[in-house]
Amino acid sequence: MKLILVDIPNFEPEINFEIEKKILEIGKPDSFILRFWQNNPCVVLGKFQKEEYEVNLEYIKKKNIPVFKRFTGGGTVFHDQGNLNITFCKEKENILFSKYVLEEAKGITEIILKGIKEVYKNCEVKERNSIFLGEKKILGSAIAQKNNKFFYHASLLINSNLKELKKVINWEEKYPENTRSPIKSQRSKVTNLSFYTPLTIDMVKEKILKNFLQTLRIEENNVKKIYNNDFFEDKK
Repeated sequence: MKLILVDIPNFEPEINFEIEKKILEIGKPDSFILRFWQNNPCVVLGKFQKEEYEVNLEYIKKKNIPVFKRFTGGGTVFHDQGNLNITFCKEKENILFSKYVLEEAKGITEIILKGIKEVYKNCEVKERNSIFLGEKKILGSAIAQKNNKFFYHASLLINSNLKELKKVINWEEKYPENTRSPIKSQRSKVTNLSFYTPLTIDMVKEKILKNFLQTLRIEENNVKKIYNNDFFEDKK
């Protein structure tokens, strides 16, 4: 197996979410795809959520912060350049840890956890396939199975603007009782990894990548690195 590493230096949410869709469409049978990416400030909702209940609409309109909806489930998150987004995609039949999708996702989160523990050891995977430092959350994840692919992504708080996060997202969701099958976010106290140890986002990416390669048993010469839009041209 090979690893396609996508690390396109772009902070525009519209472009970044288009790349996510392309990853789902282009995924190759003989390869895993791993992507690191960051966004300018924006709000991202899970597939089944409603922004009027999850987001402080008055505040985001005032600050001109855009809202996007991803094609995976999970809860609402705030993105800025202080958090690292991690995407992993593979063929659904290429089982790594378990035939059960939630256990498969947990295995991917455990790989990320190993990378984080190389810079700060006091963290663990807890409920909803999230990573916590003590009682505070630093990473949430979401998954989808589509086009015969297993698609996973996570958002890791490294040096994000937490004051802005708390202003943008409703701390208590305001879904009315008669709302049909809402997928409500489950709020947790959050923190930044950088509050506990000096580091950079590039340092964290390096540690996480190393653990993906070790766990997937992929040699460096089987890694294809993509840093520009050649990714879109390499469809076949």
